[in-house]
Amino acid sequence: MSDNYATANPAGLIVMVFYLCALLPVLIGIAPASALIILVPLGLVGSIVQFIAGAIELKRGDVVNGNITLAFSAFMFYGAISFMFKFLNVGPQDTSLVDGWVFLSMGIILLGLIGLPMRAGFVPGLFFVITVIFFGLMGFGNLLGMPVLTKVAGWVEIIAVISLIWIIIATIINTAYGKEVVSLGPPWIKTVPAKEGVSA
Repeated sequence: MSDNYATANPAGLIVMVFYLCALLPVLIGIAPASALIILVPLGLVGSIVQFIAGAIELKRGDVVNGNITLAFSAFMFYGAISFMFKFLNVGPQDTSLVDGWVFLSMGIILLGLIGLPMRAGFVPGLFFVITVIFFGLMGFGNLLGMPVLTKVAGWVEIIAVISLIWIIIATIINTAYGKEVVSLGPPWIKTVPAKEGVSA
């Protein structure tokens, strides 16, 4: 991995926390849907930050965080533009049947990659597990027209936000001190050392 750039992954995660925290009160029903207008400027700026962060991670040779961060950048931009069109009354107001498939596709992709963060520590693994569940609930909630599922997704999202904040703090502090100060916990899946003559 290249050392020419410091890791930018925490910056991408921080704006994701902002986005999720703005979405959370609407999903669980303590704020009106009209409050989602905040996701337009937040999503546009956040997608730019995530795009830059993802590009830097790829430049550093981090294929996992780089690609995932860029994907979340596109997802955040999609959300921002979608909400903007709805508030401007451009196009249909109900795009749930399309949104559902987008959420499900993201969930399936993350499910396929879930083994990677599970090797990085308990907290990254927890975030991925919760995120897959979140996208699944949002996907089926939109496709089946079941608001109860999206509400459950909102409550599940709280765990994702907490785990993200932990990852952000741990990454920045551990990188600044050059050693593990804040633990991410033991891995869910332990990597078995390769035996001589056998690749891992």
